[in-house]
Order: sequence, then C-alpha cells, then structure tokens
Amino acid sequence: MIPLCTPYIRNQEWQRIKDCVDTEWVSYAGKYVEQFELDLASFAGAEHAAVTISGTSALHIALICAGVRLDDEVILPALSFVAPANAIRYQGAWPTFIDVSVTDWQMDVEQLETFLTSSCQRNAEGELINIKTGRRVAAIMPVHLLGGMAHLDELVRLAHIYQLPLIEDAAESLGAHWKGKGIGARLDNQPDITRITCTSFNGNKIMTTGGGGALFTNCEKTALLAKHLCTTAKTDAIEFDHDQVGYNYRMNNIAAALGIGQLEQLDYFLKRKKEIGERYTNAFSSQRGIVATLPTGQHVTNSYWLYTILLESNSRSLLKHLTQNGIQTRPLWKALCDLSYLDQCHVHSATNARHLVNNSLSIPSSVGLADTDQDKVIHCIQSYLGC
Repeated sequence: MIPLCTPYIRNQEWQRIKDCVDTEWVSYAGKYVEQFELDLASFAGAEHAAVTISGTSALHIALICAGVRLDDEVILPALSFVAPANAIRYQGAWPTFIDVSVTDWQMDVEQLETFLTSSCQRNAEGELINIKTGRRVAAIMPVHLLGGMAHLDELVRLAHIYQLPLIEDAAESLGAHWKGKGIGARLDNQPDITRITCTSFNGNKIMTTGGGGALFTNCEKTALLAKHLCTTAKTDAIEFDHDQVGYNYRMNNIAAALGIGQLEQLDYFLKRKKEIGERYTNAFSSQRGIVATLPTGQHVTNSYWLYTILLESNSRSLLKHLTQNGIQTRPLWKALCDLSYLDQCHVHSATNARHLVNNSLSIPSSVGLADTDQDKVIHCIQSYLGC
C-alpha cells in the first residue's frame, strides 16, 4: 500500500531521544522543551511559542487566553478536521460556521464580513451579538487548510473592526508563508489585536513529535499565561499551590527532543513536498475529470501538506479504485455543520464546503514518497479518468 502521508524520521532524532532516556528527563521538565519552543518561535517568525501535547490542546489554551466563555460563539469555517470545533466545545462555546471560498478553499472572508455586518449587532454592554441566536460572538478562528493560508490581511482587518480575537488553526500549514512571513510572525501594519496561531505535530503532519502541538504569540503576557495553564496552573512547586483551573497539556521532553531533530530537517521536508506537489500539478493540469488541484491563494507560499484534487463528480468511486490498486487516499472531512453533535450551531453558509467534501480526494504526499510510487498514483488516476 502506498500510504497517504507518513512521518519521515531518520537518524539525527535518536541521539537526543537517547539522552532523555539516559538522563531520565522524560517529563515536561527537561531541557529540550524550552529549546524546542525557542527554535519553533524562530522558525515561525513569532516572539514566543508554547508547546503542548496536541494541536487541539493548543487551540483550547488559545481560546482560554482569548477570553472565550460558556455559551459564546466562535466563527469557524464549515470545512475542517473536527479538532477546532472540539476545542470550542471544551469551553462550552459554540462554533458558528462560515463557508469556504471556491478559489482557495479557505474561509470565505466576504461571507465572514456579510455575517458580521448583517447578522450581528452590539448590545448595551458593547458586546457583539449574533442576532439569530442571541449569543456573544467572541472570536474568529480561521483554519489554514491543506498547507495553504486564509486571507490574513482581511481577517486581521475584520478582527480589528469588530474587536474580536483572531485564533488561527495552522495545524496543516507549518512552513507556509503569508507575504513572505511565517505563520507566527506579526504582519506589516498589523493593528493591536489579540492574535494567536496554533499548529500540530501529529504523525501525519509535515513534521512530527509523535503527537503534539504549539501555540505562537507575539504577546509575552499571553505566552506566560499559556505555559502556566498548560502546567496545571501551578504557582508553588513545593507546596503544590494552584491559582486556577489548569491543564496537563505541556509537551514532554522526549517529544520535544524528537521535534528538534525534525525541525532541523523541515526545510528539506518543505522542498520535497513542493516537488511532489508540482509534479502532481503538472500531471493533472489538463486532466479530464479533474476541475482543480490544490489551490494556493494570492500572497501565500504553500507548504503542500496534503495534495488534494477536486473532481467533476463524487470522488468515492475513484477512492475505491485506488484502494484496489494499493494506493491510500481519503476525501476531505465531513462538513462540521453536518456532524450530529454540532446540530445546535448557527450555520451562515456551507454550500462550497459540502461540494468539496463530496468531490475532493487527497492523494499520497509523504516526504518519503518515491518517484516510482508517485508515477503509479498518477497513472492510476489518469487511466481511471481517461486521458
């Protein structure tokens, strides 16, 4: 089976992991945790990073830091993996769904502005309220899908106008750039808004710590609060005093050691991902039955995390054909607004998201994908669709 997206782990990770075991510093107190945070922040262009046990936990902490409360609403794209919706529900808040754009498959900023302008109003306390639900709109959470990035200039502008925190789920986009800047970097002329970016190091991501995530911020106060919350909100290590509800979310030393070794190779990973993506694009640019290949928005440098094609018709028959030929693929996630446990959420729009779910297919994109295996994937798709 040619796998969809697997980690690429080689020798340089092992020495640090062995050091953790030999010295018995295997929990979150080890030296590699802070080193990994410093290295990550530098790579992403951020002033601060806090590493966590998962991308979901990073999102949860970001929501707390941004002040999201019980029965608030957080604006989320209708198309995403379930993690950001879960993080919102951890806070007792509710996702409100905005469609994705047909041009770049990211949160549709025009629909977002329509929702904020036409469906929300300020109450007597100055809070932004969803007119239909009566709930406070507390934050915007774009998800940078498939290695691309949503339109940050517009998102920052709207966050500033409507005084909303911007919490970015960049689980799939470490290594992507907006106007040449990393995912955690302050934008040119960025207004004074709360902006937090989160990423993931799950086994299928562009680099991995086995499981893990990180939160990026350019605010020292936010970074300190995030690390405090991630380590059970402990204020006195001797007397075990804790000043608020805390979480056991801090990444451990072994995972951080693995992450440092992976980060050292990330430039190569990105280069190889781009080569694989461009090879697919060249092969499918005029392919009958394929109406779009992984799009990249203007001003975005894509990390090519998971190469995805959009077909003229439902993708499941092609999925079955490729499976029979030893090629692992998958459709995009079910539209979040169609999950039964989220049926109480407000849906502004989701037409494009549902179309992508039905007709898209992600194909093998591992860093270690051999050219011969990629040739097999291309040939099987072309032969099934017809040249």
